[in-house]
Amino acid sequence: MLFTGKLNKMRNYAMLTCFAGIGVMYIGYAGFAGFLGQIFQSQLFMAIFLILGLIFVMGSAVFYMYIGMLSSKALQVECPKCKRVTKLIGQTDDCMYCRQTLSVDPKYAPKNTETNV
Repeated sequence: MLFTGKLNKMRNYAMLTCFAGIGVMYIGYAGFAGFLGQIFQSQLFMAIFLILGLIFVMGSAVFYMYIGMLSSKALQVECPKCKRVTKLIGQTDDCMYCRQTLSVDPKYAPKNTETNV
């Protein structure tokens, strides 16, 4: 369920960016505290990594805001396979629940390859 649909993929990327920013800030503090050795024990090292981490976290917040605006404008359709309402972004997208490929335009619709045996 983590990587189904375009919205969930973007949300996971934003969350990963936020965690990366926190990790970068932690590395800056760990270097200043002396956990990474004597070489990295300076205020400049800590300041650079804290600012980089803050930029990552703020970028993640902006990306989450963009995803929220995109989600509020997304077309809601009912999945024919699982009968749940899911959001569709673009011409084609996957159902967030069952990964069924959905399309608004018939020319982008997936071909039926099911054969009854």
